[in-house]
Amino acid sequence: MYKLNKLTLKQREELFRQLRISITHHSNAIEGTTLSFGETKELLELGHTAGHKPLGEQLVILGFAKAYDVIVREATNPNNIIDSSFIKDIHAIMFEDVLKVAPNYVSKPIGAYRLDERYIKGVDIKLSLPHMISNEIENLLYRFKSNNMNLEDIAEFHILFERIHPFADGNGRVGRLLMAYQAIQNNIVPPLIKNESRDEYLKAINDKNDLYKFLKESINKSLELISK
Repeated sequence: MYKLNKLTLKQREELFRQLRISITHHSNAIEGTTLSFGETKELLELGHTAGHKPLGEQLVILGFAKAYDVIVREATNPNNIIDSSFIKDIHAIMFEDVLKVAPNYVSKPIGAYRLDERYIKGVDIKLSLPHMISNEIENLLYRFKSNNMNLEDIAEFHILFERIHPFADGNGRVGRLLMAYQAIQNNIVPPLIKNESRDEYLKAINDKNDLYKFLKESINKSLELISK
Protein backbone atom coordinates (compact mmCIF):
# COMPACT_ATOMS: atom_id res chain seq x y z
CA MET A 1 0.00 0.00 0.00
CA TYR A 2 1.28 3.44 -0.87
CA LYS A 3 1.46 5.45 2.31
CA LEU A 4 1.49 9.24 2.27
CA ASN A 5 4.03 9.37 5.10
CA LYS A 6 6.54 7.49 2.93
CA LEU A 7 6.74 10.64 0.78
CA THR A 8 8.83 13.63 1.81
CA LEU A 9 7.01 16.81 2.79
CA LYS A 10 8.05 18.34 -0.54
CA GLN A 11 6.69 15.34 -2.47
CA ARG A 12 3.39 15.47 -0.57
CA GLU A 13 2.98 19.19 -1.29
CA GLU A 14 3.71 18.57 -4.97
CA LEU A 15 1.34 15.58 -5.08
CA PHE A 16 -1.59 17.58 -3.66
CA ARG A 17 -0.82 20.50 -6.01
CA GLN A 18 -0.77 18.23 -9.06
CA LEU A 19 -3.84 16.28 -7.95
CA ARG A 20 -5.81 19.51 -7.60
CA ILE A 21 -5.58 19.96 -11.37
CA SER A 22 -5.70 16.27 -12.35
CA ILE A 23 -8.56 15.13 -10.11
CA THR A 24 -10.55 18.26 -11.03
CA HIS A 25 -10.04 17.70 -14.75
CA HIS A 26 -10.62 13.94 -14.86
CA SER A 27 -13.49 13.78 -12.36
CA ASN A 28 -15.42 16.37 -14.35
CA ALA A 29 -14.47 14.90 -17.74
CA ILE A 30 -15.89 11.54 -16.60
CA GLU A 31 -19.21 13.40 -16.19
CA GLY A 32 -19.00 14.93 -19.67
CA THR A 33 -17.39 18.36 -19.28
CA THR A 34 -15.48 19.39 -22.40
CA LEU A 35 -12.52 21.39 -21.08
CA SER A 36 -9.17 19.82 -21.94
CA PHE A 37 -6.55 19.17 -19.28
CA GLY A 38 -4.64 22.26 -20.47
CA GLU A 39 -7.76 24.45 -20.31
CA THR A 40 -8.51 23.20 -16.78
CA LYS A 41 -4.93 23.92 -15.71
CA GLU A 42 -5.07 27.48 -17.15
CA LEU A 43 -8.41 28.12 -15.48
CA LEU A 44 -7.23 26.93 -12.05
CA GLU A 45 -3.71 28.33 -12.09
CA LEU A 46 -4.09 31.56 -14.10
CA GLY A 47 -7.83 32.28 -14.04
CA HIS A 48 -7.98 32.16 -17.85
CA THR A 49 -11.37 30.96 -19.06
CA ALA A 50 -11.52 28.62 -22.06
CA GLY A 51 -13.00 30.38 -25.09
CA HIS A 52 -16.17 28.95 -26.64
CA LYS A 53 -16.71 26.57 -23.70
CA PRO A 54 -19.89 26.92 -21.60
CA LEU A 55 -19.48 29.23 -18.61
CA GLY A 56 -21.49 26.77 -16.51
CA GLU A 57 -18.89 24.05 -17.08
CA GLN A 58 -16.07 26.37 -16.06
CA LEU A 59 -17.86 27.43 -12.88
CA VAL A 60 -18.43 23.78 -11.93
CA ILE A 61 -14.72 23.10 -12.45
CA LEU A 62 -13.80 26.07 -10.24
CA GLY A 63 -16.34 24.89 -7.64
CA PHE A 64 -14.90 21.37 -7.72
CA ALA A 65 -11.37 22.69 -7.13
CA LYS A 66 -12.69 24.74 -4.20
CA ALA A 67 -14.29 21.58 -2.77
CA TYR A 68 -11.00 19.68 -3.31
CA ASP A 69 -9.17 22.32 -1.24
CA VAL A 70 -11.66 21.84 1.61
CA ILE A 71 -11.23 18.04 1.38
CA VAL A 72 -7.43 18.23 1.65
CA ARG A 73 -7.57 20.75 4.50
CA GLU A 74 -10.18 18.91 6.57
CA ALA A 75 -8.75 15.41 5.98
CA THR A 76 -5.37 16.31 7.48
CA ASN A 77 -7.05 16.38 10.91
CA PRO A 78 -7.56 12.75 12.05
CA ASN A 79 -10.35 13.85 14.41
CA ASN A 80 -12.60 15.20 11.64
CA ILE A 81 -15.06 12.44 10.82
CA ILE A 82 -17.17 12.71 7.66
CA ASP A 83 -20.82 13.29 8.54
CA SER A 84 -23.88 14.02 6.43
CA SER A 85 -23.67 17.80 6.85
CA PHE A 86 -20.07 17.72 5.55
CA ILE A 87 -21.19 15.72 2.48
CA LYS A 88 -23.98 18.23 1.80
CA ASP A 89 -21.57 21.14 2.24
CA ILE A 90 -19.10 19.65 -0.28
CA HIS A 91 -21.99 19.36 -2.77
CA ALA A 92 -23.04 22.97 -2.10
CA ILE A 93 -19.47 24.32 -2.45
CA MET A 94 -19.15 22.57 -5.81
CA PHE A 95 -22.32 24.04 -7.29
CA GLU A 96 -23.01 27.33 -5.45
CA ASP A 97 -21.25 29.62 -7.97
CA VAL A 98 -22.78 28.01 -11.04
CA LEU A 99 -26.21 28.23 -9.38
CA LYS A 100 -25.82 32.01 -9.03
CA VAL A 101 -24.49 32.68 -12.55
CA ALA A 102 -25.80 29.89 -14.79
CA PRO A 103 -28.66 28.25 -12.84
CA ASN A 104 -29.88 26.26 -15.85
CA TYR A 105 -26.62 24.34 -15.79
CA VAL A 106 -27.22 22.66 -12.43
CA SER A 107 -29.88 20.27 -11.15
CA LYS A 108 -31.47 21.49 -7.93
CA PRO A 109 -31.45 21.29 -4.97
CA ILE A 110 -27.81 21.84 -4.11
CA GLY A 111 -26.46 21.01 -0.65
CA ALA A 112 -29.57 18.89 -0.02
CA TYR A 113 -30.72 15.41 -1.00
CA ARG A 114 -32.70 14.83 -4.18
CA LEU A 115 -36.49 14.72 -4.00
CA ASP A 116 -37.16 12.56 -7.07
CA GLU A 117 -36.50 8.98 -8.12
CA ARG A 118 -33.42 8.37 -10.26
CA TYR A 119 -32.15 5.58 -12.49
CA ILE A 120 -28.76 5.01 -14.08
CA LYS A 121 -29.16 4.43 -17.82
CA GLY A 122 -28.19 0.94 -18.89
CA VAL A 123 -27.48 -0.26 -15.35
CA ASP A 124 -29.77 -2.60 -13.49
CA ILE A 125 -29.10 -1.15 -10.04
CA LYS A 126 -31.92 0.19 -7.92
CA LEU A 127 -31.02 3.59 -6.48
CA SER A 128 -32.37 4.66 -3.09
CA LEU A 129 -35.87 6.12 -2.97
CA PRO A 130 -35.88 9.80 -1.91
CA HIS A 131 -37.49 9.17 1.49
CA MET A 132 -34.81 6.55 2.29
CA ILE A 133 -31.71 8.60 1.38
CA SER A 134 -31.12 10.33 4.72
CA ASN A 135 -31.43 7.11 6.69
CA GLU A 136 -29.22 5.13 4.31
CA ILE A 137 -26.48 7.79 4.35
CA GLU A 138 -26.51 7.81 8.17
CA ASN A 139 -26.26 4.00 8.23
CA LEU A 140 -23.35 4.10 5.79
CA LEU A 141 -21.50 6.73 7.87
CA TYR A 142 -22.18 4.77 11.05
CA ARG A 143 -20.66 1.66 9.48
CA PHE A 144 -17.57 3.40 8.05
CA LYS A 145 -15.75 5.95 10.20
CA SER A 146 -13.68 8.02 7.78
CA ASN A 147 -10.55 8.03 9.97
CA ASN A 148 -10.42 4.23 10.28
CA MET A 149 -10.62 2.80 6.77
CA ASN A 150 -8.35 0.75 4.52
CA LEU A 151 -8.50 0.75 0.71
CA GLU A 152 -11.02 -2.13 0.65
CA ASP A 153 -13.32 -0.10 2.92
CA ILE A 154 -12.90 2.96 0.69
CA ALA A 155 -13.89 0.88 -2.37
CA GLU A 156 -16.95 -0.57 -0.62
CA PHE A 157 -18.06 2.82 0.73
CA HIS A 158 -17.81 4.33 -2.77
CA ILE A 159 -19.98 1.61 -4.30
CA LEU A 160 -22.64 1.93 -1.58
CA PHE A 161 -22.60 5.75 -1.75
CA GLU A 162 -23.13 5.70 -5.52
CA ARG A 163 -26.04 3.27 -5.09
CA ILE A 164 -27.72 5.64 -2.66
CA HIS A 165 -27.10 8.44 -5.21
CA PRO A 166 -28.18 11.11 -2.73
CA PHE A 167 -28.08 14.19 -4.97
CA ALA A 168 -29.86 15.39 -8.09
CA ASP A 169 -26.45 15.84 -9.75
CA GLY A 170 -22.77 15.47 -8.84
CA ASN A 171 -22.96 12.09 -7.09
CA GLY A 172 -19.90 10.70 -8.86
CA ARG A 173 -17.88 13.85 -8.23
CA VAL A 174 -18.82 14.07 -4.54
CA GLY A 175 -18.15 10.33 -4.17
CA ARG A 176 -14.68 10.63 -5.68
CA LEU A 177 -13.85 13.62 -3.45
CA LEU A 178 -14.95 11.64 -0.38
CA MET A 179 -12.66 8.84 -1.56
CA ALA A 180 -9.74 11.31 -1.63
CA TYR A 181 -10.66 12.49 1.89
CA GLN A 182 -10.80 8.92 3.24
CA ALA A 183 -7.47 8.08 1.60
CA ILE A 184 -5.68 11.14 3.01
CA GLN A 185 -7.12 10.62 6.48
CA ASN A 186 -5.85 7.03 6.49
CA ASN A 187 -2.36 7.84 5.21
CA ILE A 188 -3.08 6.50 1.69
CA VAL A 189 -2.13 8.31 -1.53
CA PRO A 190 -5.45 9.50 -3.07
CA PRO A 191 -6.34 7.57 -6.25
CA LEU A 192 -6.44 9.45 -9.57
CA ILE A 193 -9.29 8.04 -11.67
CA LYS A 194 -8.58 9.15 -15.21
CA ASN A 195 -11.22 9.86 -17.82
CA GLU A 196 -9.46 7.42 -20.19
CA SER A 197 -10.26 4.65 -17.64
CA ARG A 198 -13.93 5.68 -17.37
CA ASP A 199 -15.39 2.43 -18.77
CA GLU A 200 -13.13 0.30 -16.58
CA TYR A 201 -14.09 2.40 -13.53
CA LEU A 202 -17.84 2.19 -14.22
CA LYS A 203 -17.54 -1.58 -14.62
CA ALA A 204 -15.46 -1.92 -11.43
CA ILE A 205 -18.06 0.02 -9.45
CA ASN A 206 -20.27 -3.10 -9.43
CA ASP A 207 -17.87 -5.19 -7.34
CA LYS A 208 -15.78 -4.12 -4.35
CA ASN A 209 -12.87 -6.44 -5.20
CA ASP A 210 -12.74 -5.14 -8.77
CA LEU A 211 -12.90 -1.54 -7.52
CA TYR A 212 -10.19 -2.24 -4.91
CA LYS A 213 -7.85 -3.49 -7.68
CA PHE A 214 -8.77 -0.53 -9.88
CA LEU A 215 -8.04 1.93 -7.04
CA LYS A 216 -4.60 0.37 -6.49
CA GLU A 217 -3.82 1.07 -10.16
CA SER A 218 -5.26 4.58 -9.77
CA ILE A 219 -2.88 5.26 -6.86
CA ASN A 220 -0.01 4.47 -9.24
CA LYS A 221 -1.45 7.11 -11.60
CA SER A 222 -1.27 9.63 -8.74
CA LEU A 223 2.33 8.75 -7.95
CA GLU A 224 3.29 9.14 -11.63
CA LEU A 225 2.48 12.86 -11.25
CA ILE A 226 5.49 13.33 -8.95
CA SER A 227 7.88 10.83 -10.54
CA LYS A 228 8.35 12.84 -13.72
